[in-house]
Amino acid sequence: MENVNSQETGFELLAEKDAMWAEMLMQALKDNDVPCAAVPVHGAGLVMKTGMRERLKVYVAADKAAQAGEILEELFGVTE
Repeated sequence: MENVNSQETGFELLAEKDAMWAEMLMQALKDNDVPCAAVPVHGAGLVMKTGMRERLKVYVAADKAAQAGEILEELFGVTE
């Protein structure tokens, strides 16, 4: 798991997924009381103009990263 400004924000990057899968992952995290947030990889204008799929980076609270990794593995069979 990539450590992105965890000291400043308290969050670490868990995964980057297509928007549909990221939303499913975030729901599973929320259901398990793991604080999470998502940030788009590309801007909305670029996605609309080029027709590429929306991708989101999913971040989780640093103190829940191990639990989040287990949820990620359960859902997708791999850790990123």
